[in-house]
Amino acid sequence: MGEIFREIVNKPHEAVGSARKNIQKIHTGNKGAAAAKWTGVGMAGLLQFLLWATKYLTLDNHVTRALENRYTNKGNKYPNLSAHLTYYAMMAAAILVAPEVYEAITADKEPQATEVEATTPMGQPGTYGAYLDRMRSITPLLIADLIAKEGVHVNANGMHTPYRDSKGIPTIGFGSTLLKDGSRVTMDTPPISTEEAYELSRWHLEQGETYFVLYCYDVAFGNVDISTTSQAFGMSSIVYNSYSKLIENPGDRNHRQRFAELRQIYNEYGLATPDSLVKEVFRKYPVRDARSFGEKWLGGAPMHETANKLGNFMRDGRGLIWRRWLEAGLLTGDITPEMMLDCPANGMYEFFCVMGQKKSAFFTGTGENKRVNRDTYAKFKEWLRNPVNARGQRLSEKQYPRVIALLPAQVRGMCEGGHCKLGDLDFIAQFAQSQAQQRAQKDAYVIGYHSQYNLAVAAYRAGDYQGALAMYRKMVEQYPNNALIHNDLAATYNQLGQYDNAIEHARIILNTIGDKSQYGAAQYNAGFAYEQKGNLQKALANYRLALANGNRRVQRDITRVTNMMQLNQNGRGKKSKREAFARGVQKLGNYAHSADFDVSMFLRGGKDI
Repeated sequence: MGEIFREIVNKPHEAVGSARKNIQKIHTGNKGAAAAKWTGVGMAGLLQFLLWATKYLTLDNHVTRALENRYTNKGNKYPNLSAHLTYYAMMAAAILVAPEVYEAITADKEPQATEVEATTPMGQPGTYGAYLDRMRSITPLLIADLIAKEGVHVNANGMHTPYRDSKGIPTIGFGSTLLKDGSRVTMDTPPISTEEAYELSRWHLEQGETYFVLYCYDVAFGNVDISTTSQAFGMSSIVYNSYSKLIENPGDRNHRQRFAELRQIYNEYGLATPDSLVKEVFRKYPVRDARSFGEKWLGGAPMHETANKLGNFMRDGRGLIWRRWLEAGLLTGDITPEMMLDCPANGMYEFFCVMGQKKSAFFTGTGENKRVNRDTYAKFKEWLRNPVNARGQRLSEKQYPRVIALLPAQVRGMCEGGHCKLGDLDFIAQFAQSQAQQRAQKDAYVIGYHSQYNLAVAAYRAGDYQGALAMYRKMVEQYPNNALIHNDLAATYNQLGQYDNAIEHARIILNTIGDKSQYGAAQYNAGFAYEQKGNLQKALANYRLALANGNRRVQRDITRVTNMMQLNQNGRGKKSKREAFARGVQKLGNYAHSADFDVSMFLRGGKDI
C-alpha cells in the first residue's frame, strides 16, 4: 500500500521533470526562440521544485515513512493513513506553539550589561521623576542665578579654577564645593571645563534635594501651584539657599521627622518616589509651625503678599537683602528669567552697591509690615541696559561678561531659543542628545583621573573584562563614593558571570552612596544579575525601578522577563485552548511512539484521546 501511495504522489513532479527535459532537447534557430526555450525550462524547473517540496512537506518524507514502518511492525490496520494523521497533528502542534518557542529563545538571549549612566527624561506619572522632568528645563536659570550672584573664576585658557567663597570654602565652577565622586573641592582640584562646571551644578541641583523639597510641598498641598517659570525659578532659589527653613520652623519635631522619613524614601526609590507615599508622610507629620512666608505660600495667598514676607528673613548678612529681593521679584514676575540671563557675572553685588547697599532700596517698612520695594525693579531693568559700578563706571564685558555667555554652548543655544522654561520637554530631549554634555556627565565623575578611567573603559569595550576589573577595583578603592565606577564595576562583574558581586556594588550605590543619577544604571545591573541567576521576580522589580529612574532602554528587558515569567506560569498548569491542544498532540506523539495509535478509533468513533 505504501509503495503504491508513493508512486502516485511522485507522478506530478516527475511528469513536470520529463517535460522540462523535453523542452531542453528542442533545437532553436534564433535568439528569440532560444530565450523562449530557456524561459520554459526555468519555469518547468520551478514548478517541478514546488511540486516536489509540497509532496515532501505534506505527503512523503522521512518522518512519514518512519511512522509508517513503526505502525506496520506493530500490526496497525492502516499504517499509511495513521502515519499521515500523526504527522499532520505534529505539524499543527509545531505551528501553534511556534510563537512560544520564539519567545523562549528570545528570552534566553543575553542582554548587554551597561557601563555608563543611562538617565533620560520622561519619569513615570505620579512620581518624583515626572515632577523633576518638568523642572529640569529651568536648571540653567538657577545656574545663571549663581553666576550673577557669585561670578566665575577662570584661567587664561578659559578653564574653571578653585577659589574660596565668601565663607572661605574651596569652590569650583558655578558654586560647587563637592565633586561627583564624593570628595570635597580643594584648592588643588584640577581645572575643569565649562561643560564640567555646568554638569557639576546641574548634578547637585537635580540629584540633590532642591527640587525634591518643592515636589513634596507641591504634592501635599492643593493650594501650592507652581505654574510659571518665574515662580519655579524663585521657589527653587529659595529652597536651594535656605532649604525649607523659610517655609517651616526647622526646629519643629514634625518637620524634622517628616523630612527624615521623606529623605529615607527618596534614597530608596530615587526618581521612582511615588506621590502617594509623600502624601502619606505629610498626613503622618502635618505642618504645624509654618513661618510667615510658608503660611502665605502653603495657604495659596496672592503672590505679592507671599513675596512681601521674604523681607522677614534677612538677618544673616547684607547679601541676603538683594537675594530675597530677587526671589520676591521672581515670584511676582517683576524679575524675569531673561533679565537674570542678561545680568553681568557677579553683577548683583555691583547693583547692590549702586543702590547704596541700603535695605530700604529693596524692602520698606518694619516688622511684619515689610514690603518689597517694587520701584527698584524698574531701576534694575534700566541698569541692565547700561551696567555700571557705584562710581558710575561701565562694567567691561571682559571682566563682567553676561551670564548667558558663560553657559555651555548647547545650553546657551537652548535658552536663546526659548527652551529654558518650565516643563519644556524639548529642552530635556536636546540636552540628553548633546554629545558634549554626555561626555561631561562622565568626565565630571573622574576629575583628576580621566586617563586612568578611560583606560578601564577601553579594556571593557575591547572585551578584556579581567583587565577592566583590575583597573575599576583599584579606582573604587581610591574613590569609594564614586557611583559611576561602582556601576562600571557591577557591569564588569556581570560580564564575568560574578553576579553576586555585581549585585553588591549596585546595592552600595542605592544604600550607601545615594547618587540618584546613577540609580537607573545600578538597578539595571542588579536586574541583569538576578535574571542570570534565575530570580525573575527580583530581576523584573529592579528593571521596573530602573525604568522609573530614567533608564528607558530597559523597557525591552522588562518585556522579555515578563514573557519568560508568563511562560513559566503557563507551564505550571494555566489552562488554555492552545495548551489543551498541545497536550492532545503530546498524547498523539505517545501513541505514535508506542504504536498503540490506530486510525480505526476515529473511523468507529471510539474513546476520546
